[in-house]
This record gives sequence, structure tokens and C-alpha cells, in this order.
Amino acid sequence: MTQSALNESPSLNQGLEALRRWIETRQFAGYEPFDLLNSPYLRGAWPRKALPAILFIQAGKRFAGLRLRQALKIPQSRNPKALGLCLSAYCDLAQAGYDVSAEAAWLKNELIRLRSPLEAEYCWGYDWDYVSLRGPRLPAFAPNCIASYFCGTAMMEMHKVFADSEALEIAESVARFLTTRLHRSFESAEEVCFSYTPNDKTLIYNSSALTAVFLARIGSLRENQEYLSLAHKAMVFLQRGQLESGGWYYGRLRRQRWIDGFHTSYNVCALLDYLRITGDRTFKDAMLLGHRYYQTNFFTGEGAPKYFHDRTFPIDIHACSQAILHLIAFTSIDPQALELAQRTFRWTMKNMAAPDGAFYYQRHRYWSNRTPYMRWGQAWMLRALAKLLLASASPDRVRIAS
Repeated sequence: MTQSALNESPSLNQGLEALRRWIETRQFAGYEPFDLLNSPYLRGAWPRKALPAILFIQAGKRFAGLRLRQALKIPQSRNPKALGLCLSAYCDLAQAGYDVSAEAAWLKNELIRLRSPLEAEYCWGYDWDYVSLRGPRLPAFAPNCIASYFCGTAMMEMHKVFADSEALEIAESVARFLTTRLHRSFESAEEVCFSYTPNDKTLIYNSSALTAVFLARIGSLRENQEYLSLAHKAMVFLQRGQLESGGWYYGRLRRQRWIDGFHTSYNVCALLDYLRITGDRTFKDAMLLGHRYYQTNFFTGEGAPKYFHDRTFPIDIHACSQAILHLIAFTSIDPQALELAQRTFRWTMKNMAAPDGAFYYQRHRYWSNRTPYMRWGQAWMLRALAKLLLASASPDRVRIAS
């Protein structure tokens, strides 16, 4: 299938329009894999103690579907990261010729409303309490660098596409949050690793790398040498954490030694974005090695994206959407990337799309979790389908993988 054929394919346009209707009908609100503690029955102190909280959250992620969430009266809510992904998708749609300025403006204002409270600079968190087995503890709406990266990136795209000066001011505020409120969990003359939140000192590769990409964008735009230097040092940290195979563990600690597809892709795309933003080719070899590793280890022959490097199941909708975004970003470098993106798109539409336009959460070997989560699935797929549409309509516009 060529780019023009993909652009004319009714499945892409129909899938995109059906997903838009599904999201917009629900006014961008929905459930999440980690939202069980939003139940009014679990608002006491004991469910938020470490062990009960982890058990509730993991049960909610792995086994609980819509019926249990409805039984527990968990409210559907708007997740800031979901709104940021949707805003980025609408910016892509605007570049492809869609009239979505009203929707984009609404999303921008909603993100302003949902910014993390008690913070001087713009930043965002998730709309549920989270206690992790192997990571930080995150109270609802407490800021973290990942949500702030995606929301801040959406603001930069809002400025670029709609000439929105307020959105750029917000993005610059996000950069100040990243540089002043995150810890430098590791720092030397050559390297730096940014923490996940202001309340921890994590050594996680993808979150630090995405922080670096954002600083590189603002640094290049404003000729801020401090930001550019920090971005370079964070990329050194990422490069030195790369395994000989080309992949990365999730983090540096022993308990974080797993390798999954979408976090691997975050790292590789961060290296690509950094190169394209700054022109610094220092990390090109690491990027190409990581891309080959990702392409070789995380896809089945049919184009289904694998969750882990060493086994196929579960196949997760987040892995599907990030795979499409990754491969589109590499089309100018890798001649095989577009064809694999098309195969992944077709496999996803055939195996993960619901009749109502949403996308299922996960497929396991013998069963599927069909819960349509808003942030984890629908917002990511909207971003992926919008980027795929833009790429097929005008490949030269697709430069930065965000």
C-alpha cells in the first residue's frame, strides 16, 4: 500500500471519524487502568496504604472492566495527559485540513483548568491516586514529568498550528517546572537524569529523555543554552544506559530491569527528536541501534506490536498506537518503516477496534480485555491515526515524533 493509497483508504478515515465521535460524545472523559481508588467506597485511609493500594490498583488494571467500575461508582473523569494527546491530534488534523479550531481551543482551556494545583509553573499529573510496585507514589493531580511533557508539547503544537501566543507562554512555564522542580537524580559534568516527580529521585530512562526533548525544543526556540546543555547531558545518560543489544531496561535499579515496547520506543524517538531539533548528531548511532532493536524485537510477522521483547502477549493498545507513531517518525530514515506502520495499522483495526469506534485495552493468548480506556487507549489511538493521516497527506510535515 503506497502513501496515496493509504490516504484514500476508507478504513483510516472511517476509523478516525468513528474514534472522534466516540471520544467527543463522552466529552473526553472516561475510565483508566489505574483509577480504582477513585471509587467513593475506597476513599478511606486504609485503601491507600501501600499493600492494599497496590492490590486494588493492579486488580483494577488487570481484571476489572466496565461493570466493576460502574458497580464501584467510579466516575468517568478527564485525564490531563489524555487531553494533551487529543490536543496534539487535533493540531495534526488541522494541518491535514480539518476545521478543529474550536475543539482545540476547548482542550487548551480544559488543560489550563486541570493544571496541578499549588505549583507556580504549569505542570500536570493524573486524575487518580497511584501507588506503584516498582516506581513512585503519585497522589491525584500531583505533577509528573510525563504528563507535563505531553501537555506541554500539545501547547507548543497549538502555538505552531494556531499561532496561539498564550499556549507558547504555557509551554515555557512547563520548561521552568522541569528545570526547577524535578530532581537531578543523577548529575555529573557529562550526564543528568531528571526525576519522574518533584517528590522522588527515580532513575528512569524514558521520562528523563522526554524531559530533555522538551527542554531542547524550548532551548532551540529561545536560544537558551542552559536548556540545551541539560538536554544534551540527559541524552548522554540515555546513551550510556543503552544495552549492547540496542534496548534499555525501564530504569537503572535492579527492580526496574524489564524491557517493553512503548518505553523502548519513547527512548528511540527521543533521540530522533533531539537530533532533528538541535542538529546534534552525537547520538545518531545509538538512535539507529535502538530503532533496529525495536523493529526487530517488538513486532510479529503480521505487524502486531508485542508488549515485551521476549514474548508476544499481551498485545496492548498503547503499544499499537506508539508503534504507528514511531514508524511514521522514521519513514525518512528507514525505507521499511512506512510499510510496517501500514501493517500495524491494518492489524490494529482488524484485531483491536470495537464496533462503536473505540479500541480494546489488551489481547491475551486466550482472552481479551475489551475495556475502552480513554487515556491509555483512545487518546493514544486518536494521536496515532491523526499522525498517520497527516503523514499520508503530506509526509514532509511529519518531522518530530511526539
